[in-house]
Amino acid sequence: MPNQSRDKINRRVLRDLKTRSTPGIAFYVLLAVLILVSDDFYHRQSNFSLAFFSSILGICLFRLIHLPIYRLTDATHEKLNRTIFFVSVVLTAMIWGVFFVRFMTLDGEHTAKLVMAVCTAGLSAGGVVAFVPNLGLSVVFNFSMLVPTIAVMIVRQINLPIALSILLFSIYLVMMALRANREYWQALENERLLMEKTEELHTLSRIDGLTGLYNRRHFDERLDHEWKKAKRVQRPPTLLLCDIDHFKQINDQYGHQAGDEFLKLTAILLRTVFKRDTDLVARYGGEEFIVLMTDIDPDTAYGLAEEMRRRMAEVLMPYKGHNISATMSIGVAGNTSANETRESLISRADNALYQAKRKGRNRTEMDRSGSPR
Repeated sequence: MPNQSRDKINRRVLRDLKTRSTPGIAFYVLLAVLILVSDDFYHRQSNFSLAFFSSILGICLFRLIHLPIYRLTDATHEKLNRTIFFVSVVLTAMIWGVFFVRFMTLDGEHTAKLVMAVCTAGLSAGGVVAFVPNLGLSVVFNFSMLVPTIAVMIVRQINLPIALSILLFSIYLVMMALRANREYWQALENERLLMEKTEELHTLSRIDGLTGLYNRRHFDERLDHEWKKAKRVQRPPTLLLCDIDHFKQINDQYGHQAGDEFLKLTAILLRTVFKRDTDLVARYGGEEFIVLMTDIDPDTAYGLAEEMRRRMAEVLMPYKGHNISATMSIGVAGNTSANETRESLISRADNALYQAKRKGRNRTEMDRSGSPR
């Protein structure tokens, strides 16, 4: 997979992680309050309650504050923000997990223990599901929250049935995370392939199948876009309409396959001459080609048209023992007036091409009738 596609997917996964995990941040604080008020636990364990609540509140506030900072600085500090996000998630699980151990090792306090166990199971399951896009984070979150309590309870022989139940629950979450992660990435891959196919179909719909140049449909769309842009920046585009002289003779004398090969060769020449990123070369129909040029003065465009005409006159295409050649006539239209339309610009280029053919072909003519007076 290309690096650009990989980076795009990684950003998508990270965006999903943030979106899926953000709503759950507030629940840590709410559940902490619920646990502490159950059976007046905070009255009997005030210092412990204060430490538990302030720790959970602190890490949750940090994560909430970091969210807008992440959005503002993501472009300049992407790696740092990503690291902070992952560390804060794991730290949240570890803080809760440490206090879960403390709850389950208290003497008495059966109600608080039960509420804590239920809340922890819910948070662990919710976190594992939220972080499924990144399997490592999902598993580490689960272990950080549950494994310390499992280990301490087994070592100290504290309520082994509960400890084993938590262990089985943790294993089950890991199995679910593995399956959900696989399904997530399969769905992501299917989405990527669908987008690539859609883009490929979109590209094919804009490309002439024979020459590989853009087709007339795409030219019309691009001209519409560039025309609107030109009206804003007052930089009118320039059009070149090119026609292979006596092309029918090539088809009649050498066959349509030879004609197709000559059209392909012409397309290569056009791309060689009009090679700026902003130049649009399209097959306009049959043996006609059109070039849309922006940010260029008509005289420079005329010079490039002349270069194309000269190259065309010099080219020889070997074909089945014959050397096929042809000349090209080109019409150039630029310097549009304020009231001119796209259609009239094309019409002026066509008129210039007609003049080139009328004057003997193998020449370039420019129509400046759109020039402001």
